[in-house]
Amino acid sequence: MRQNFHEHPSVGWVLTFIGGMVDSFTYMRYKAFASAQTGNLILAIIESFEKEWPTVEKKLLSTVCFVLGLLLAKWLKFSCRQQGFRFWRLGLLYLEALTFLILGSSIFIGHATLVTMVLAFITATQWIAFDKINGRAYTNLFTTGNLKGLSIGFFDFVITRTDEKGTQFFHYLMVVLAFLSGVGVSVYCYAYLAYYTLKLMGMILLLLSLLQTYVVWRSYRKEANMLEHHPEDTKPE
Repeated sequence: MRQNFHEHPSVGWVLTFIGGMVDSFTYMRYKAFASAQTGNLILAIIESFEKEWPTVEKKLLSTVCFVLGLLLAKWLKFSCRQQGFRFWRLGLLYLEALTFLILGSSIFIGHATLVTMVLAFITATQWIAFDKINGRAYTNLFTTGNLKGLSIGFFDFVITRTDEKGTQFFHYLMVVLAFLSGVGVSVYCYAYLAYYTLKLMGMILLLLSLLQTYVVWRSYRKEANMLEHHPEDTKPE
């Protein structure tokens, strides 16, 4: 069986880690969120009463780009499923890594609104493309829904003491811990790397992309070897 790399726990945890990093970075740097659009809209309304129009514009444009990213990812998911193209998520990972590395260069340091908009767009595609770990739903950009799942999972496990509920609790626990770890690492790295924290995120994403490319290649090679040595497995019953 070919491995669905995008549902592997390590992929979900790393992307949730990045989700925590990117929102903490954009808030520390620009006082806006790349993906936590609830926070952006609340802050935009508050700042509009205080007539802080430049910061309001930045938050609203982030929200618009986030929505556009969601729509693009849904279109990609639908189109690639129709065409039978399985590895569009892998291409999206490489695109995200490249985007972070490019934005982390010095030429973008003074372009706060542009950086926030692009990050909002690309992280929105990540949310749609990677939405499950081993078949279980999760959110890799924010953690409110994950906290709900963690709390419900803990309650159900205490009441039922079943392995299924224990697994659900552990699933959300690891996702929440990954997000909070990303926030903490981002705050620490920002103190030393400042703007170039974006490059660190890009390097992490690039490493993840390369590792998952190897996983996919190894899975296909293993399947090809099995078919070569057992061709009867391909015959219809």
